[in-house]
Amino acid sequence: MTRHRALRTATAGVSIVLLATCGGPQSAPSGGGSAAGTHTVPAPPVPATSLAADPDGVLPTTAATADPAAVSAVVEFTRAWARPDLPADRWLAGVRPYAIPAYAELLATVQPANVPATRVTGPGRAVAATADRVDVDVTTDAGVLRVVCVRSSGRWLVATLGLRVEAAAR
Repeated sequence: MTRHRALRTATAGVSIVLLATCGGPQSAPSGGGSAAGTHTVPAPPVPATSLAADPDGVLPTTAATADPAAVSAVVEFTRAWARPDLPADRWLAGVRPYAIPAYAELLATVQPANVPATRVTGPGRAVAATADRVDVDVTTDAGVLRVVCVRSSGRWLVATLGLRVEAAAR
């Protein structure tokens, strides 16, 4: 399996894990069934350029409101993640402290040799934020990563990441 295909597979799995752990809009079961038949329906993505300011933190806000601690956590996670040369146990020990538990479980299935990046090549840049979530772009030698960081028990932890291939071609 190629590195990019492995990353796409891992990213798809992360989306499923996030939807399962973070919840989201629930659809009612058809035919008036019980709540056990509900399923999560993802909301459509909102382009960062169309985000409106929201002082109470309910709706996405501009990146200018992003907590710098979230951006720092994302950059540290990305530095630990971009180490395909490490044995799996050491690699996981490096990324686990920066990840929510559900994402850490998914990361435990990653073969570090399949990670396409070897280093961070630019600063983290917040592109969207709420009081409890910050989306950060981090440039690596394999392209730009979009990393989602969430507030959990008073700390900023990574919930998912994806490689923005179109940005890597710049």
